[in-house]
Order: sequence, then C-alpha cells, then structure tokens
Amino acid sequence: MTVRADLVDYWRLMHAAAVRPARHYILYPNPWPKLGQLARRWHGHAVFPTIVSLGGELECRSNWRLYIAEFAAALERLTAKTITCDAYIAASPITPFEQKYTASGHDLWRCRVSLG
Repeated sequence: MTVRADLVDYWRLMHAAAVRPARHYILYPNPWPKLGQLARRWHGHAVFPTIVSLGGELECRSNWRLYIAEFAAALERLTAKTITCDAYIAASPITPFEQKYTASGHDLWRCRVSLG
C-alpha cells in the first residue's frame, strides 16, 4: 500500500489508532546538512519517538553516511539496542532516488532495527 500524506500527522494518527506496521522505511530523506537544521532531520524531530513506538521493522536508507550514523545513534538512545549501519548495494532499487544514486555510483547506507 502506498500513502501520500504529511508524515508527522500520519505517524501520530497511526499511533493514536494503534496501527502497528510490520515494516516501515525512511528512504533518502532530505539530510538538512546545516548544523542548525537537526530538528528537521527525522531523528531530531519531535515525532521521532512516535515513529519508534509504532514498532515493526524500521529501516532508514540514505547516500549520506553521517545521516544514517546519526539515525542509528538516536535509535540506540530510544531503544537501548545496538544499531548497526551497513553499506549496501541496492540490487533492485525501490525509489527513484535509490535508482539514481545506484546508477551514479554513490555509496548507499542503511540501518535497520526490529522494534517488536
């Protein structure tokens, strides 16, 4: 199922309705690379604990290694689990960004966690 929505509202509505996805992904988010933009990154946003509380398998992918490392560190703080960051090759890209970055030879990174 594909949904287009304001994710902040959508995640909060899912949580309020006790919707628990089996898997959810954050794929190639805007990295907001400037120092003062941390709150615009998903792992720095106030909704991040809600995302984690939805449970399921959560995976974040990016071509920015630092973004994935920060995302993993934020997950570790919330879950007390050890989260690893992996380099990976997208054998079958699932987004246009993943296809573009794969075709242009970018290194791709991901972190995954089972949230129960």
